[in-house]
Amino acid sequence: MSRGFYALTSGMLTQQRKIDISSNNISNLNTAGYKKEQAVTTNFGSLFINKYKQDGINEEAVPLDNVSVIRTMAENNTIHSQGTLEQTGRKIDFAIMGAGFFSVDNGREILYTRNGSFNIDNEGYLVLQGAGRVQGEYGEIYVGTDEFEFNNGIIYVDGEEADRLAVYDFLDYNSLNKTGEGLYTSTEDPELVENPEVLNSTIERSNVDVTKEMTDIMSSQRALQTAAQAFKIYDMIQDKAVNEIGKIN
Repeated sequence: MSRGFYALTSGMLTQQRKIDISSNNISNLNTAGYKKEQAVTTNFGSLFINKYKQDGINEEAVPLDNVSVIRTMAENNTIHSQGTLEQTGRKIDFAIMGAGFFSVDNGREILYTRNGSFNIDNEGYLVLQGAGRVQGEYGEIYVGTDEFEFNNGIIYVDGEEADRLAVYDFLDYNSLNKTGEGLYTSTEDPELVENPEVLNSTIERSNVDVTKEMTDIMSSQRALQTAAQAFKIYDMIQDKAVNEIGKIN
């Protein structure tokens, strides 16, 4: 009987987490460069198939011989598909066509993002608001004002080449660690993309499909409600087993 309680409780928690993830995706529908997240569930027992004993430098795996039926959240997968491109007419907006990320230096570390909705700080450098200065192939990009020219990935200031907007990509996107909405760090050294296709006065919107997210939320809510009702039935049966079946007349 207690196994049923565990299974239902874990199912309710998992469905609530899925609702939270879909809700967060919808809330970032208009966040430039945002990539939707997807919940991945697993059998809780599969996470504990073996226990390990350490004997000096030797490690021994001992099977537990017991697999739980409980489901739990394993991880959030980020879906890095291309979002919708939108022309803004704003000179300091940029969008990457295809794979790759802009890089931003926040003074402590390099962040990677698809959000190309940039600004210009009070010193004249191209920045991503709240994240740091945008990086070119030669470092921070100085533009002075938005009266610059952009052609084939290169930024020209007063008719002279200032820098090329750097675009980086990764062999393994699993090395990306989310550090904010649409911002990532990486333990892997990225590769500079040669001749990337970058559009000016354009931004990439999120890749969130609001219809699918709403459908997923409703499905999770139904599953959550069903589990809650079953939980009440289990609780009633448990109560009868304790207080009535075992009663001595």
